[in-house]
Formats: sequence, C-alpha cells, structure tokens
Amino acid sequence: MQLRVGPLVRAVSAESAAVWCEWTAAGEVELKAVPEQAVQEQAAIPLTRSTRARTLCVGGHHYTLFRLTDLQPATWYAYTLTPILASGEPAAVAPSSFPSTGAQQRLIQCFRTLDLPGEGQPLRLAYGSCRNLSAPGPDTLSAFGTWLQTTFDERETLWPRLLLLIGDQIYADEGMRRRKKAVNSERRTPVESSLPPGAHSFEEFTALYEEAWMEDAGVRQALAALPTYMIFDDHEITNSWNIAPSWLAQALRRGLEQTLVDGLVAYWLYQGWGNLCAQSVNEHPLLALMQQAARSGEDVLDALRAWMSKAVYGEITPHWHYEIPTTPPIFVADVRADRPVAFHSKTEEAPARIMSQKQMEELRCWLQAHASTTVMLVSSVPALLPPAIGLTEYLAGIRPFQRGLLRQPAHLLAALQRQLAQHMSFDHWPVFSDTWHELVGLLATRQRDLIILSGDVHFSYAAQARTTLFPTKKRATLYQLVASPFRNTLSKGNSDLIRGQSAIKRLFYGGLHIAMLPLLRPWGAKHIPHDLLMQNAIALLTLWPQSSEGGDMSNYRLQQLYMGVKDGKMREIARTAFEYRE
Repeated sequence: MQLRVGPLVRAVSAESAAVWCEWTAAGEVELKAVPEQAVQEQAAIPLTRSTRARTLCVGGHHYTLFRLTDLQPATWYAYTLTPILASGEPAAVAPSSFPSTGAQQRLIQCFRTLDLPGEGQPLRLAYGSCRNLSAPGPDTLSAFGTWLQTTFDERETLWPRLLLLIGDQIYADEGMRRRKKAVNSERRTPVESSLPPGAHSFEEFTALYEEAWMEDAGVRQALAALPTYMIFDDHEITNSWNIAPSWLAQALRRGLEQTLVDGLVAYWLYQGWGNLCAQSVNEHPLLALMQQAARSGEDVLDALRAWMSKAVYGEITPHWHYEIPTTPPIFVADVRADRPVAFHSKTEEAPARIMSQKQMEELRCWLQAHASTTVMLVSSVPALLPPAIGLTEYLAGIRPFQRGLLRQPAHLLAALQRQLAQHMSFDHWPVFSDTWHELVGLLATRQRDLIILSGDVHFSYAAQARTTLFPTKKRATLYQLVASPFRNTLSKGNSDLIRGQSAIKRLFYGGLHIAMLPLLRPWGAKHIPHDLLMQNAIALLTLWPQSSEGGDMSNYRLQQLYMGVKDGKMREIARTAFEYRE
C-alpha cells in the first residue's frame, strides 16, 4: 500500500487541518502531526495529534481525507502518513517532517494553522489558475514549490498561509496524454468516436489529476506544505462549459452526459471534498454519502454518479461554493456549474445569471455579516476586465426592449448578441446582466472594500471600480486581481487584440467607474506595457491590517507581487500599484 496521489494539505482553520491522499490499495492509514517546537526540542510531545482512517473506494481507487482537530493556532506542524499493518501496528516509515541541513530536497510535509481572529496579523496568500501541461514555457507552480523548499527557514515571514487554485487544474478537454492509464472497463458505456478529444470517463479524469499533481516534484511540494483550496472552471470538464443557458441541453444531445457526470465525480473527489471537509455531514449531502461509504466499505462510484446525474439535469443543486475562515474572510463562488440552464426553451431565453439566485442570496448574507471589514471573493472568471473588453461583454449581455412594440426586433437582436457572445467566448460577469447589476448593488451598500481574485483569461492584471467617480469613506472600492496562467499561452492574434483594446484605461458602464491599476517592474517604477502581464505567473497577495477609528483592524493595505520563472528560478517579475483613499 503506497501513495498514488498526494499528500495534499487541504482546508485549515486556527484549530484544525485536513490532509487528502489517494492510495494504491485499500487499507488503514494513520496521520500524525507534531508541532514544530516539539520537533526542534526533541522532547516529550504532549501536543502531538493523530487519527486513523480506512480508505474509501471509488471506481477501484482508494482515498483518505483526514481531519485533525484541537490543534494550536498559528503553529507549524510536521505530519507523517503511515499505513497500518494487519497486526494493527504502524508500518516503519522514514521521518517526513521538517528538513535538516542538507536535506532541503526531500519532500517537506508540514502545514501551519491560521491565526486567531483579532490578532492583527497580515494575511499572505498565493493564487493563480490555468495549468496546461501541454503548453510550452516554464511552469510557475512547479517553480513555486521549489522556492518553498529553498526558503523553508524563512517560512514564517515569506510563505503564504494559503494556496488558491482558481480554475483549470487540468485540461480534460484536450487529447489524453496518458491514454494507457484509462481503463475502459470502468466506463458505463463505450465512448463514441464522435465525441470531442479529451477525457470522458472517470478513469481518464483520475489519470489527468495524477499526472498534474504527481509528475513534478515542485508541484508535489507546494501541495504537501500549503493549505490548498480549489474551485473549477470549464477545462476540468470541457471548454466553454455552461457558456450559455442552452449549452447543457445541446451537450446532452451530443452524448456528453457521461463526460459531465464523471468529470463532476472526479472534481468532487480531487478538489471539492477537501474544500468542505470542515463542514458537518448535515451541511452537504455528499459528505453524508462519503461517510456512509466509509462505514460500509462498498465502492461508491455508482452512488456518486447517480447524485451527479441529478445535478446535471437540474434536479438538485450541487452547492460547490464555500467560505474560508481567514482574517479577512474569503467566499469562494461557483460561477461555472451554478449558472441557470434552459433545457426546453425554444428561444434560448433564460435569466442572465453567472450564479443562481440562491447562491447570490448566500453571498449577500455573507457580505452583510462581514459589513464592517474588507472581504475577498474568489471567482474563477473575472468580474472586471480591461475596460474596453468589459464594455463589449456588457453590451452583449443587455437585453433592451424585451416588451412592448419593439419586442420582435429585440428578440432578433438578442439572438445576434448570443451568437456573438458564444463566438467570442464571452462568459465573464459583465455579459450576465442580472448578476452584474446585483453585484454593483451590493458594492453600493458597502463601506469596506471588496477584493475579487480570478484567473481564466491567460494574462494578469489589476483593476479597481467604484460606484462613484471619486473615492469616499462611505463607499467601498472593488479591486479585481487576476493571476493567469500558471502555464499556458495566448495566440499572437488574441494577445495583439487584448493589447489593442487595453489602450483604454478608464470607462464607465453598468453603474461602475472602472480603471486599470498600473503594473510596475520590480526594478524602479517602470510601467509594464498596457499594464498587462503576458507570461506565466503566480501571484503573492499580502493584506496588512490598518488601524482605523476606534482601533479596529477592518481596513487593509494591499501588496501584490507577480512571480515568474527567470533563469530557472522563481523571481518577482511585476507588482501592482494600488491607489488608496485618504
């Protein structure tokens, strides 16, 4: 019994942490975590925490998701994973904790719990998206993991507390690079040759996750040492998934039901499960299903497929969005699978929403609960685009004259708008007019800033927006920060088009005054052309608490560095110049 994928440190709080693994065989495993101080002192270890679990079987694959509780806040822990022998004793394993001198290249298995709220500590996090192993060029996620090893002694001051993977962890819609790993017997039905290239069965999706996370030592290191949260975008299933309300019905007619169902099963096991492990089984039906399978020992693939099939056909709501208990807090939105769909509409008309009304209401309540502090929203696709691009999408999403004498020509205009949007791959917030205006309305009611972290677009930038032309203490600023890709490219034609449209730095549309923020080179104050970073990158964002009236720490100063690969090592390649209110 050996590790097949992992380990991955997943959801963490001030008092708990989760570790996810996939194994080569069924069995029982022990997770043990030791505080760093106890490791250094080599003394009795009263604060050691351990737990055991049996693997859970899905389609012949074997998984564990451990959750350690009663941990100390703001504390570094080393952890080990040990298979349990038939005798009930742990197997002998080599220590896998904090590296000693000369052992920096060994996989470091550690994590740090979060700070308690109110401690006034800065929050550092890393984020990015879009890692295509077929793309040329350096892999910044790999370089980032290597950087973690070389900076281990400075981890308390340099390492981010979290790693956010914001979409497109795999590119399942491209040709399988390791088809020999796909087991056809695991498919419910044979995959027809008419289907598009890419993964279409659960086994093929699992092969892609294993390839993405295990074949590179730097990536393995990043996932084994930083609490990692994830959310999908389209390429985890297929390109432009749910780009329009009629897309799902068309995909089902093309025979993509198994692709969608098995892709979502794989997403749940490799990404979603670890995001939600801190919740009780009553808060998400899939957690209850997994707990039941762990008790019975039965293979749960068919049960997961049945559940995902209901989700695909709109009979149940998957509820993939979640919260992260950081300070300031984070809401991770699902803006891909939670879009309303039209199964039977002949006119293809459906609410112009990037998320359901239910999720928007949860977001509204969450924002109200945190009205007194800056907050972060993770959205795989950006809300703010470079102004001219955003305006184009916004115009493609508005639907004027839907009633009255001009109704018929309005329907014809709407059809042209839909065709344009799908042809140009418009699937960001501005083209979904209903949720766009709801977001603007939420921003208008806030006094504390809202920060949106996104990926998707294969270039990096930063923008800000306000509901008023000039900053005021009574109105919040919306900051849109984008880091994309980890590893991917834009065609020269698309790059030139984006650069040309980005010549306009400021615009007003849809109720927001939007402006690009300058990107500066790390040396001096030289601007990056067009304030767009057109290369592989990972972003390091730090939020420094700033005392306001009454001594509370509800305002934050932002620092964002873009890190890339230069001369084979991770280097700072750009930084964002933020504007602040007096």
